[in-house]
Amino acid sequence: MGSSVRAWIDRHRIVSFLAVTYAFTWTVQGIVALSGMEASWTMSILIGFGGFGPPMGAAVVVWAAGGSLRSWIGQFFRWRIGSKWWTAALLIPLVVLVLGSGLYVLLGGPVDLASLPFPGIYLFVMAWGTVWGGGQEELGWRGFMVPVLQERYSALGTACSSAWRGLAGTSRSS
Repeated sequence: MGSSVRAWIDRHRIVSFLAVTYAFTWTVQGIVALSGMEASWTMSILIGFGGFGPPMGAAVVVWAAGGSLRSWIGQFFRWRIGSKWWTAALLIPLVVLVLGSGLYVLLGGPVDLASLPFPGIYLFVMAWGTVWGGGQEELGWRGFMVPVLQERYSALGTACSSAWRGLAGTSRSS
């Protein structure tokens, strides 16, 4: 990539990030939509792959602007929450599932215990949903775009600015 392109990307980080993000995601999603593929694991995997647009956009901008990809990705692995929040995050969905199932049975819903899956599937579905069902976007949105916007705006201004730009499809470069 030429130095003039890299300099432009560095001056227009948000515009560049959004352009790469949406180009990647919409290309993948467009191919899936145009393929006429029916609901399947393959379709689910491809749609999840399209969700990697935000980290792809952020990686391109971080690299082009001369930043450290290692430092940027490293923030994804620094979790600053206590054990009580981990417990809540893991147990609340399980409690909701058990209570909902119990309510279903109490209201007369049929239960076929033989058809219940292996209980470990709960952890798989939770991990799948977190990583492939939306979590893959956070490194781009929260790990790149929010800090860049907060260089210019307050937390409230960043929230309003990113919400408005997301709805309007526009961005003001940083």
